[in-house]
Amino acid sequence: MADDTELTIALAEYEHLRELSRTVHDQSTARFTFFLAVASGATAVSAGLLTTGAPAPAGPAVLAGLGLLVLLLGIFVFARQVELNDRGRRYAVAATVLRTYLARRAPGLTPFIIMPTLDDPGPFAPEPFHRHWFRDLVSQAGMIALVNSALVGLAAGLAVLPAGPAWLAGPVAAAAGAASVAGHLRAIRRRVARSATHVGAVLSTRPLSPPAPPDTPR
Repeated sequence: MADDTELTIALAEYEHLRELSRTVHDQSTARFTFFLAVASGATAVSAGLLTTGAPAPAGPAVLAGLGLLVLLLGIFVFARQVELNDRGRRYAVAATVLRTYLARRAPGLTPFIIMPTLDDPGPFAPEPFHRHWFRDLVSQAGMIALVNSALVGLAAGLAVLPAGPAWLAGPVAAAAGAASVAGHLRAIRRRVARSATHVGAVLSTRPLSPPAPPDTPR
């Protein structure tokens, strides 16, 4: 069998992309799990302090400290999740491009390739960039955004109580929480849009024409 350098490089690159995608997935899941564990622990401690009736000076200070800790951790983990999600989408595009190359080398196999290519999205076509905002909200980054926004809303509501009427705390908390959710979603979607623009610009400069079939030895 003749040496096919192009095919060897393409397969090695595709395998490398699989490893990178798996690493991104594992890192994202690990950070999300860690954040949930910290948030659950802080919630359990807070519930215990509230039910046991902690002393006035120490109780509110501990609750505020736990809330601030979870919020700061949530902001950092959210930023990292957005970055990892963006990297995963780019890896998915790169894998699609390489699958396109492999499919064009063997047109007879094209009907049997289920994963998407640039020529055929297939039944499992991903939506790496253009998707509904609700999908961003229910993603791992979106779930962290909801926890962060709940803490922001709670803090805003509590801040109103000393200086204003009690009924005002609810609307202020809801408004602050909604604004925080909107801000988090905007950060996610701006990163997605920026990545889509960059990927589109890169692909538009690549000559993605079908390669000539390799010579078949006699």
